[in-house]
This record gives sequence, C-alpha cells and structure tokens, in this order.
Amino acid sequence: MFRHALCISPYRLTRSSRTSFPPLGLEYIAAALQPYVERIELVNFRHERTPATRPHLKPETDLVCYSINWRQDLDFIRDDINALPPDVMTILGGRTATENPAYWLEACPHVNAVVCGDGEQAIAELAQHRPWSEIAGLCYRDDGGRIMHNPARANAPLDEDLMPARHLRRRPYYLTTKGVSTGIKVDKIAGSRGCPFHCKFCSFAVNPWGVKRPWTPRSAASIVREIEQLDADLVFFVDDVFTHQPERVIEICDLLIAKKIHKHYVVNARLEIAGRPDVLRKMEQAGFLALLIGVESTQDATLKSMQKGFTVEQVRRRFDVLRQSKMIINAYFIAGNLGETKEEMLSTAGFARSLGVDLIHVSRLRSDPYSGVKELVQQSPGYHIDSEGFVYSDDYSALDIANVRKQIDREFYSPRHVARVIVKLVRILNWRVKVKAAATMPFFLAVLIFTQGRRKMRKWLRSPAKAKGLEARRG
Repeated sequence: MFRHALCISPYRLTRSSRTSFPPLGLEYIAAALQPYVERIELVNFRHERTPATRPHLKPETDLVCYSINWRQDLDFIRDDINALPPDVMTILGGRTATENPAYWLEACPHVNAVVCGDGEQAIAELAQHRPWSEIAGLCYRDDGGRIMHNPARANAPLDEDLMPARHLRRRPYYLTTKGVSTGIKVDKIAGSRGCPFHCKFCSFAVNPWGVKRPWTPRSAASIVREIEQLDADLVFFVDDVFTHQPERVIEICDLLIAKKIHKHYVVNARLEIAGRPDVLRKMEQAGFLALLIGVESTQDATLKSMQKGFTVEQVRRRFDVLRQSKMIINAYFIAGNLGETKEEMLSTAGFARSLGVDLIHVSRLRSDPYSGVKELVQQSPGYHIDSEGFVYSDDYSALDIANVRKQIDREFYSPRHVARVIVKLVRILNWRVKVKAAATMPFFLAVLIFTQGRRKMRKWLRSPAKAKGLEARRG
C-alpha cells in the first residue's frame, strides 16, 4: 500500500492551452490506483500557479505518475521529473512516453518504469507489487541497468465499472476561449476506444507500436449512468467516432431522453451518419449540440491517397442531409496535403460554404508514428517532415502553409456567417446554458475586443509602414 501518490498532468498554461478540458486519461489511472493508496492527489499544471512538482510533494509521497501524451513542453517535463527525489517511485505513461520509452528511461535516471499502451490495468498490477517481468507493456531497468521491454499489452475495451476519479479535481473546468471563461461547465467522457477506419494521416486508431486497435464500445447503459453523475452542462465525447453503430446511438439517446437528462454533447462523427436522418433527429432531441466531421480535402486524389473512403461528390450528397440538422456541423480540413496546389488548398473556404458547414478547423498535415504519412512523403519527391512531424515541401514552406490556413479562415468566417452561426447556436442551447453564457457575454466581448485590438496594435507597431512613418517624422 502506497502512502501518498501524485498523478501529474505536466503541461503548462499557454495562450493556446485548452484549459477547458480535464485530463480524463489520468483520471482513469488515478481511479485504478485508489484501492492501493492511502491518499492520492491529481495535479494539472495548467491550473496551478506554481507549475512544478516539488510544491506538491509531501514527506510521505512514495509514488508519482506522469501522463505524457503530447509533444509540447517535453524539456520542461524532463527537467521536472529529474528534480524529483531519487527514492520516490516514478512511473511514466501516455502516448508520447509510449512512443519512445527508452528515451525517458535514459534521460530521466530516477524514472523506474514506463507503462506502454493502456495504463489502467498495468498501474494496478504495479501497485499490487506484481513482479515487473510479468507486467505486459512495461519498460524498466533490470538489476544490471539494462532497459527491458516486456511484451506489449493487448488492446482492451474500457472497464465499464471503472469511472474516472473526477472527485480529485482541484477546481472545476469551464469552457474557455481567449483566456476567458464562458461560465459553462464542461467535462469529457469516453464511450469507446479505437476506430474501425484506416485514414492514412491518423495514428489514433492504432496503439503506439503500430497494432490496429479494434473499435470497442461501452454499453449505452454504462455511458448514460456516467453522464448522470456529471455536473457539467457541456459534455465532449473523446471517442474517435461516436456514430459508428447508429442503433447504439439511438439507444443512448433514448436513455438520455427517458431519464430527462438535460445536457449538451459534442461528438466526432463520420459522413456515413447522413444515411440515417432518423438518428440525427433523435440526437437533436437528446441534446446533442455538435458533430465534428473529418472531410480533410477538396480533392478526390487526396481523399483516395489518405484512404478516407469517400469522394468529393459523396461529401456533397451527404451534406445535403447534414446541413438540414439543427446541430452545429464542424468540418475538419488539412492544409498542405501531398500534391495539392495553393489554389486547391484555398478552395477549402468556398467548398465548405457550399456544403453548408457552420464551422471549420484547418490543420497542417502531420506525420505521427504509425500513421502512414511518412510512407507517403517518402514516395513524394520534394516533400519533407520537420522535427515536430509537420509536412512541408520545396514549393510550400511551413510559413506558406500557415498563411494559407489564415486566408482560408478569413474567407470562411465572414461577419455575416459568424452571426448566423451564433443565432443557430442560441436556438439550440437549453435555457440553463443560455443564462450562464449570457451572464459572462459582456465581459467576454470586452476582453475579446481588448485582446484583438492590442494584437493588431502590436502587429502595426512592428510593421514596415509604422517604421516608414516614424522615419518620415524624424526627417
């Protein structure tokens, strides 16, 4: 039995940080640990004024677990780990740690082990003092200092009886944008793991050693039982694809309606759901607020190379149905796809408008381990991958692609379009969320106007026109 355990989400607060969302995976780890720990704390550095582990250490702390999922802040995380006392058992997990466990064991001499893959069962086995050689997915040093890699842990569905340790949160989570809280409390929930599709650019459908993760859903009853316990107004499903089984979606909706649960939900979906208008209507009745749908490109050649499983014409036909929905429709696109010209990239805004999309999110093409993008780049002369995994080419640098993304946003988000989406959103929201949002709206708008104005002023002060004007005054 451990005396005191710290579960650490080690990413610092930045202007672009998604402070709205709790570290759900780490909360699952904390829940799995609880039977074996006298006292446990969960610390999210994005919510801490002093973002370092040491202020949270107690004399009795004998276990620290870091969740390292993303590639930012890695030097900071490494230094924070190395500042821990060597006698505290330190365990790392998360996707980024899993991708290169040897690096963390070499760069952090006091780290005892790295859990690769799903961590709930592995951390429980560690806490039960099971021999480390018998724990699947564990990487550690043997008595001679050699790094040992145990066989991979098999993919497994979520344990329906294991709920995230939300009670360990040190403060609530609110939907936040531009650093300003909307007053709308948010949460996340996992209804499934894995994905049945094979998109080339996506690595989330496989585990970090390249094995395909089958889509494994939780039961509708367990999902709704968990939702009943949430005090959030807005719930984000972290599922790669929530709508894969339409009949299961209907079952979830029917239970939400029968239990009179009045919340809103945001989910990832596939275009195929357009074939079931009855499911879309049922989702609207149950409070579903938004569908996040990956379209990725306006070009058939790109869609084929990325193995999206549909054509541009099929996209248009399916959006003939989707744009009739009362829900907000967000379409994901990628700028910098292999072989696309600037004109083809810039066609995204007009294409999205023709579909009737409410929101778009344009990202850069990135090569994650095991995603398949690296193979495509190697087969495409003139294309390269930078140190952070982003793809660029001899014709289009990272700056060129960034400028394309900005231009797409400017062309799509006209004032009139934004106003229309706001009106649609207000019509969808239930009265409780409307009241909370209305209470913070004046302050939010004031901060938004101030920050945007300050940003434009800084940009103007750095501009050649400003320098030319100052030079003229001096003359």
